[in-house]
Amino acid sequence: MSFFKSFIPTKVSNEVTLNFFELLRMAASHKFKGNLEKNIKNFNNHLKEIEKNNGYIENQHLYTDMNYGNKTIDFCGCEIIATYNAIYDLTGKHEISFPNMIDSFEKDGIVLSGFFGTAPRAIEAYLKKQGFKTISSSKKNEYDKIGEKSDALILTMFNDKNNIMNMVHTINITKKNGGFYVHNNGYKSHLTKYNSISDLLLRINDGEAKDIFLIGIMKK
Repeated sequence: MSFFKSFIPTKVSNEVTLNFFELLRMAASHKFKGNLEKNIKNFNNHLKEIEKNNGYIENQHLYTDMNYGNKTIDFCGCEIIATYNAIYDLTGKHEISFPNMIDSFEKDGIVLSGFFGTAPRAIEAYLKKQGFKTISSSKKNEYDKIGEKSDALILTMFNDKNNIMNMVHTINITKKNGGFYVHNNGYKSHLTKYNSISDLLLRINDGEAKDIFLIGIMKK
């Protein structure tokens, strides 16, 4: 059983995994009526928490009252949270409302009505539409160079390379004081300093994570 749980993270290439997400992304054609209105209303419940966290969304588990497709943000909204946090980090302001960002990804990017979250390449496409220059790779040996060149990053990873049942997670990585910091990856994750993307991948999730795709983003 353990072999089957680890087969995709350890044996299937990152490009194949990305193409799988893309296939399901392209097949999406649903409209999720009522989500935008509900999300605009309920996002107000989280503004104080975001302010307390210096403008970042850090606690995804609290977002049970906001929808993404047929699921809720606490279940499958990590990619959108990472995008929201990255744009805030790059601009210093909330240029795009979180509910409107959810609505955009429901129109292009959502996978299996939210059950598999958002296709990683849809994140990069969205950032480019917003006028940001990006560089990306699914090759681990290129990550440190991307980390050096970028002002902010978004990483999609398997939470546990030995157990695919622990799902995929996407995080925003910010840079300050010569280090890299992760947002929305558990309690106070943004307080841990990493020296490089390689260092981050070696230590994050107690060393059990497995990379899939890294997007580097430059300020406008």
